[in-house]
Amino acid sequence: MIRLIDITQSDILNGEPHDCDKCAIALALRREYKTDRVDVGIDNSTSTPYLSVDCKELNIDYKMENYIHDFIVNFDEGASVEPFTLEVVE
Repeated sequence: MIRLIDITQSDILNGEPHDCDKCAIALALRREYKTDRVDVGIDNSTSTPYLSVDCKELNIDYKMENYIHDFIVNFDEGASVEPFTLEVVE
């Protein structure tokens, strides 16, 4: 099953760059899963993004990995990013 999670313009405006539990994607995950226990980042050893909710890593559709990676990097650098729909495989 695929869960679709909207990263909205509000998430982008209210998210905090360089904050793994308050960035734009983290805000969307908090809303979708109704929890404050989220973690979003990029694994330094593999350069792949990771998303975690309640200490469980989410399965990211492999086609979205590069997009999520670029979104996180651009968001953290203050570059312009656009809302998108995240696909999580459950």
